[in-house]
Amino acid sequence: MEFTSENIQKHKELANAIKSGLDVKSNVITEKDPRSAYLTHLPDGVTEKQINALSIYNAKFVTAAHVAVGELAADIFTKNKGTDEVTASVGYFGKHDSIGITVAREKKFQNHLAENPADKEITKHLVMRTDIQIQSGKGAGLKAARASMSEEFTGSTKK
Repeated sequence: MEFTSENIQKHKELANAIKSGLDVKSNVITEKDPRSAYLTHLPDGVTEKQINALSIYNAKFVTAAHVAVGELAADIFTKNKGTDEVTASVGYFGKHDSIGITVAREKKFQNHLAENPADKEITKHLVMRTDIQIQSGKGAGLKAARASMSEEFTGSTKK
């Protein structure tokens, strides 16, 4: 299917280039050559070496941000016994991107593999949940493109 709406057309050249590097087997779509869709179409002046270095830095940054937030959250929990959750936001990558980290003082998990009934529930402390917000792509039109594709697809195939 080829989508034709106006807000799809501004992405068609890159989309077609990416699509040519994808392989379809039944209901699974994969790259013919891993990471090629991304690396083959980098903007002028951006190299694979730069992307790889940035990727390594980003991984280290995300881990370090968790350590920093974890240490501060532990201090907050220690000083205020009534606080059960701490939220944090750390700027990341693009101008409007962020790492959201929610830290729970403790959280109970089920251990369905435990044979002993007393071991069926595990309590872990300083449990972190992470949410990466990528907002720097504003103007890239992802929301509008998804809505247009949904609208064009509606009714095109019925089960």
